[in-house]
Parts: sequence; C-alpha cells; structure tokens
Amino acid sequence: MFSSSYKKISDRLKYNPLKQKNKKGVALLLAITSMILMVYIASEVSVDSTIEYAVNSQEINRIKAYYAARNSAGIAMLRIKLFQQASQMQLPPGFAQELDQIWKFPFAWPLPIGDKALSAEKDALGETLKAALFDGQYEHSISDEGSKIDINDLASPSKTLREVTKKQLLNIFEQKITGDEKFREQYQNYKFSELVNKITDWMSDVNTSANGGDKRSPFQELGENYPPNRGFRTIDELRLIPGMSEEFFTLLSPHITIYGMKAINPNIASTMVLKSLDTGITEDVIKEILKRRDNPEEGGPFKGASADECTKDFKTFIEGRGARLQPEFDQIPFICDKVINFRIQATGRSGSGKGAVQKKINFVVMDINRSVTQIKSFIDKEKKAAAGNPQPQIDPKTGLPIQPAQTGPTSAAPKQEPLPKGRPRVVYWSEY
Repeated sequence: MFSSSYKKISDRLKYNPLKQKNKKGVALLLAITSMILMVYIASEVSVDSTIEYAVNSQEINRIKAYYAARNSAGIAMLRIKLFQQASQMQLPPGFAQELDQIWKFPFAWPLPIGDKALSAEKDALGETLKAALFDGQYEHSISDEGSKIDINDLASPSKTLREVTKKQLLNIFEQKITGDEKFREQYQNYKFSELVNKITDWMSDVNTSANGGDKRSPFQELGENYPPNRGFRTIDELRLIPGMSEEFFTLLSPHITIYGMKAINPNIASTMVLKSLDTGITEDVIKEILKRRDNPEEGGPFKGASADECTKDFKTFIEGRGARLQPEFDQIPFICDKVINFRIQATGRSGSGKGAVQKKINFVVMDINRSVTQIKSFIDKEKKAAAGNPQPQIDPKTGLPIQPAQTGPTSAAPKQEPLPKGRPRVVYWSEY
C-alpha cells in the first residue's frame, strides 16, 4: 500500500505541462502578463508627464501673473505722474476739481463691459484680445496714503507736529469710548496717553520716558535692543509696543501710516481721521463735510492754495455746521490743493479654473521733497514765534502801524517746484 501511494506521488511530480504538445494557454498567459506590464509602464509615464506639464504650466502662469502685476503697477505710476503734471497746470476751478479722477478712477484689463453693451462692442473687444500677445488679466487701485495720521510724527523735529499727532491718536480712543458702550465699560479708566507716550519712546533718542523714568524698562521682554530709537519701518511694528493689544491695533491701523504728508487733506481724509481732529466734530458735522466735498452743488472740495487758506475754509464751514472747536485746532496743518502720497495695490492673474494664479504688488509712492518742505515750514514758524514778535514800525504820515509783508510759508501759495524727472519716488514695495 505504501509503494502504491509513493508511485502516485512520484508520477505527479514528474508531470510537466510544458512537455505537452498543446501550449496555447501558456502563450495567452505570457501575452496578458506582457500587456499588463506595458500598460503599467505607460500609465506611469502618463502620470509623470501630466505632473510635469501641470508644474510647468503653473510656473508659466506664475511668471505671467507676476509680470501682469508689474505692468499694472507701471500703469498706476504713469497715472500718478500724469496727475502730478496736470496739477501744476493753470486750470479753471471747475476742471481742476476733476483732476483726482486721473488716479481715483478704477482700471482693469481686459476692459470690463457691462451686460448692456452692444454686441458690436463686445465683438470689437474680443478681436482686440485675440490680437494681443498677452493673455493675462490685471487691475490696480490707488488710494490716498498721506492724509492718514503719521505715527512717526510723534518724534518729529517740529513741536507742532508732535503735539497734533498725539492729540489725534488720543481723540481716536476718545471717540471710540464715546461711541462704543462695550469699549467704554472696559477701557474708560485706561490711560491711553501713557500708551501713546510708549509709542513716542520707541522713536525718541533719549533714555528718559515720556511717562517718566527709564524708557527701556517696559521693553525689557523684547530684548536689549529695544526700543530701537528710530522711526517705525512698518505699521506692524506697533504691535511690539508694551500695552498695545490687538484690539487697539485694529482700531488704529486703518487710520495711521508712516508715509504721511505732514498735513491733513480734508477732501480725502477718512471719517475717523476727520473725527480725530477735534472732539467737537460730531457725526452730524462729518455728514455735512462728506456731503459738501463729494457734491459740487454743495460747494465741492475745500479750497485753499496755502495752508492758512485751506484751514480757514474748512474751519469756517464746520463751525457753521455746529462744531465747537478747541483752541488747539488752529495748530493742525491742512492741505487742500492735491494728494502727494499714494498707496497702490496692483494685481495680476493668469490661467483659469484650478490652474489660475494671482500675484499682488503693494507699494507706496511719496513726494519726499514736499514733506521735507512742510516740516521746514513748521520749524521756521516755531522759531519765529519763539523769537518773539518785534514792535511794529509806525507810519509817520498816517500814525498807524506798518503791516509787515506776508512772507511766511503758510501765508501765501507755495512756490511751484518743477517735478522730478522719471517715475514717482517709491518708498515701499512688497510682492506676494
């Protein structure tokens, strides 16, 4: 019995199907295996090619989007340059008031066409886009930067600018306490003047704090290099000030800058900046200001070729609308003629759908010469006031005092200086 079982097993082990004459099944098996291997290789190559194509396409779209944003930024600077040149021309008052539209008017490419546009206009735009070598899109927005509150003026060489800037910042907090019940309950006893003094300590070159004592003590947690004794380089540095909570920063940041034009333009300034000028400027007065400056029939923008004329027009108007101003209001510098500092945000896009790429450029252009001249005028005025007013001369014929000629920088229209050649001066540039 054992031998028979052994024989069966031995016979089975000796069986070799490859020795059979009919080998069709083996050939089919080899063909299927080879096909599976080739399909796998082809699919891997296809996946790698698709990924490589997507990566390269995204890189091309990123380059296109970046240069679309650069092109948009260049057009924005051209508009600002045109505005500066047009502002120096002798134009009728009614036409001069429309010059702001040179930089205010929104711009985008391709040009937006509404649903009510004629089919011929849409076809013409379509033909133009087809003929264009560039297939991306871009747009930009230009806003006034100079009429915000410049926090670096807290350490200005001009005493007037230092005092006015501090008062404006304190007025923002005071207006918030007055108008926000929740904020008032939490911070009505908070000493905001000490917070503003710490902002000043960040920039001042003396070791004594504006609050008294060593100014370095509150900054010890930041390290031995703080405060840096320099002006703010970004608005975000304000978060490093001891006591500057995120709530305070959120309240201040939309209304402050480090690129101010050393004066307030009542024709452009935001509602909060206007409120910060004086606590006597109420909501009703703000509405009257906005109503006038945006409507030529109501009087249009405030006018004044010099700072004194601008201040007089603005002050007369708001006092006539019920504003009860404090004496310090007369120290606030105003400018009505034009905007000189701008913030531009240029956006470029390329591609469509999930492969679309967007790049943004945020930058600030500034008329530094104008700002320096403004500061110098304040310093000269302060020196003149400190020297005292000399006794007026008496006219022997009339017996009346002889009025001195008005030669101060704010008593007459400022001298028109030639524009510098080239593009507007860029003082800040950020790409993302």
